[in-house]
Amino acid sequence: MKKELSKGLKRFYGIGDLCFTLMSQVQDVFFNFFLTNIALFSLGTTTLITTITTVVDAAFSWVYGAIINGTKPMRWGRYRSWLVAFTWIVPFIYTFKFIKIGEGLLPIVIIIAAGIVSSFIWNFPYVANMSIIPVIGKTPADRMQLSSTRAVYSRASSILFSYMGLPLADFLSNFVGEAYKFGALAFVLGVLMVIGYFIHFKLTEGYEEPLYEETPVVEKNNRPSKEKKGTSGKSMVKGLFQNGPLLSLIVAEMTRWLANFVILGCAMYYFQYVAGNSGMLATYLLVANIFCMVGAFASKYFAKKMSSKILFFLSFMLMGGMLVIARLFYSIPWIVIILMAVAQFGFGCIYSTSPAMFADTAILAEWKTGEDGSAWIMGLGNVPLKVALVLRGLLINGVFALIGFSATETEQASTAIQSGISNVFLLIPGIAVLIGGIIILLGFKLTKQQIEQMSEDIEMRKSS
Repeated sequence: MKKELSKGLKRFYGIGDLCFTLMSQVQDVFFNFFLTNIALFSLGTTTLITTITTVVDAAFSWVYGAIINGTKPMRWGRYRSWLVAFTWIVPFIYTFKFIKIGEGLLPIVIIIAAGIVSSFIWNFPYVANMSIIPVIGKTPADRMQLSSTRAVYSRASSILFSYMGLPLADFLSNFVGEAYKFGALAFVLGVLMVIGYFIHFKLTEGYEEPLYEETPVVEKNNRPSKEKKGTSGKSMVKGLFQNGPLLSLIVAEMTRWLANFVILGCAMYYFQYVAGNSGMLATYLLVANIFCMVGAFASKYFAKKMSSKILFFLSFMLMGGMLVIARLFYSIPWIVIILMAVAQFGFGCIYSTSPAMFADTAILAEWKTGEDGSAWIMGLGNVPLKVALVLRGLLINGVFALIGFSATETEQASTAIQSGISNVFLLIPGIAVLIGGIIILLGFKLTKQQIEQMSEDIEMRKSS
């Protein structure tokens, strides 16, 4: 196996994430619009479709890593194989999430099924892509390098999509028609995702060691051989529930994802009803995404000066603190944008450091159980993200109901409405992230030195 990270991995491990994010943003940005304005579904039907697809996706969020680790490795290794084995199917199914076929119940069933199945398939390469980080990154510095590069590409994708998403859809409409432009966009970017993960597949060639059983298996010719096997269910359960740092990390991750999704969901309301200028939203999104990408890039340099845990904790405090302070100046939009940009710098550091933190807990789990459960542990990072997506709508709609918000509000909304919107846009996310930081400080009891020693112990076990 190769030990040192290649120049290609250091520079380009993240292209797959860039392409994946471009593809997934079609649903994040345009799915609701497609349902209401293209498919012409009622708000009730739209809510039904989005709720079912989101809840089912969240319910399966823990499964992917368990399947990757619990089944026999495929031809190209336990993790690399999932980057290419079934990924090519996604564009063909994902497309039907944005196409209305027929009338009545039929199109609803097709769209829901396409959403659930395409998400189920693409989560395997997504989890495998994260799971291979502790496999190819032999040191904390290597893992942070991979995590940071991956995060930079992913955040750059958000900026790229803001410029190319709708224009590309409009261009494709010249060939397929207005009704099918988002389906065409989903297909094109789905193909791009397949290509991106194939690039990761090639970049990681030679870094993954096949896993074999300890006990020889006797074949028909009575000659002993070694059979590939999966990680036992007992080891996966132990790797979770006897892993305090992992449990605290999962809870903390949910606070930052919830904050992120709530901020995205409320931004339009803030700039329309509080700032009184919805046109400022584009400026905010551009500035925030740039600062987030810079934070993701800078984190690998910060990590050289401090441990991943300290960087993670400080980033939570920075993001949460800026959000709370911004609430004090909610009536001055430009100050809010500046403070939110700094908060997004912190989010970029969190986003970049998170895979390295999960990789550390995967090493702890393997050190305790003697079995590699990287995909299981790294896949659990999907759980807080999916749960936060479900909670986002409940939180936003719940607060809006409490403050008596109505879509008929004018841009000169009452002070009480403006204050309530600012609370859900700034204060509540800020408090949530600060709580997440405290959870990391108190619950993540792993040091850089401990992880290095555990890694050496694991390598010694394998070599013996």
